[in-house]
Amino acid sequence: MAGKIHEEEHLVTYYEGDQTGTMTVSMMVNVMLLVSDNQSQALGVGPEVVDQTGLGWVITQYVMQLRRLPNVGERIVVGTQAVNHNDYFCQRDFWIKTLDGEKIVETTAMFVLMDRTTRRMRKLLPEIIDPYESDYIKRIVRLPKLQEITGETNQQDYAVRYFDIDMNHHVNNARYFEWIFNTVDDDILDNYFPKMVNIRYHVEIQPHQMVHSVVEFDRNSLRSSHQISVGDTLCCEANVEWARR
Repeated sequence: MAGKIHEEEHLVTYYEGDQTGTMTVSMMVNVMLLVSDNQSQALGVGPEVVDQTGLGWVITQYVMQLRRLPNVGERIVVGTQAVNHNDYFCQRDFWIKTLDGEKIVETTAMFVLMDRTTRRMRKLLPEIIDPYESDYIKRIVRLPKLQEITGETNQQDYAVRYFDIDMNHHVNNARYFEWIFNTVDDDILDNYFPKMVNIRYHVEIQPHQMVHSVVEFDRNSLRSSHQISVGDTLCCEANVEWARR
């Protein structure tokens, strides 16, 4: 039986949306992570408790399925559940529902614990993972592989700024979504929304580095492939499928 469920009602504010009047994916991720933090606090294993171990939660991959984006001014229900874990990986699911109970966003995320000093993955600690009551499994579910870029449509460079860095002293995982979607043409962003996002993080991006974001967009299939790199190091990759708004 999977772990404890935690849900909260949320009002989508104007600063969480873009010019289309819908919530941005990066803001949506931030709100989902806030809800998971609130659950951790309620279970007595909030960030300050994890900090005392010298570790921090890090996300390695998201797979998101979207029926539509929440609208600015809409009240939604954001939920999460730590589903299962093995010795090193934890699967946490997220969802967004309307007040009528219709699921409009479903997300699966993989988390690991990182040593803040060595920056290496560490074995999950029972005192941190047990309160969620997630199932222990020997083999964690593998999320879909990503399709590599074979060409290039657009590219942009970004300097990592002070406020891009989070408490784990690397670029916040939600920031990558902005770097990814900013390479997509305006006419796509105005008329389409991402109905599927598969994003995987490989290497941390540190303060003051220069980020290179590249997209290959197939307008026939409405699919895009993305890579974010620093120098010759691939830091993040993503596949996105698009649907008309």
